[in-house]
Amino acid sequence: MDAKHRCIQLFGWLSVIAGYGFALLLLRGIFIGITQGFRGHPQTFWLLLSYLLFLALAAYFFTAGRRAISIAQGNPRPKARFGWGRMLVGAMLIFAAASAEFHPFPTSVRALEYDNETQAAGGHVTTIAVCIGSVFLILSGIWKGFRQQTIKPDARS
Repeated sequence: MDAKHRCIQLFGWLSVIAGYGFALLLLRGIFIGITQGFRGHPQTFWLLLSYLLFLALAAYFFTAGRRAISIAQGNPRPKARFGWGRMLVGAMLIFAAASAEFHPFPTSVRALEYDNETQAAGGHVTTIAVCIGSVFLILSGIWKGFRQQTIKPDARS
């Protein structure tokens, strides 16, 4: 195995380990949430949504790592039909923008406050632009799955 394939295999294993690590952190968070009780908290919906996004991130890292390991060993798996990475990044950016706007989680960090109307308008325009870009990321990931796969002609002929 040459250096290129060895590096691909190494990054694949690191990605698999990161996926398992994220999954363990998710299980820890769910266990703490269950033992402290979810009921009666107004942020339960946001917690469950964040757990779902975290699970998707862990699964994405795991599958991307497995695919990289297979490529390094010489038996590549078929490409994913949808652009799962794009869709995941878009969903996480929208979740982050919504969390920053609505402040569903109690934190010790002070919320962002604007000094004047111009700064507030600029902040809101930036948030809207990030959300629109994220929607385009999600739609491009979905579009990748539905467009017709073209078969490339053989370069030797």
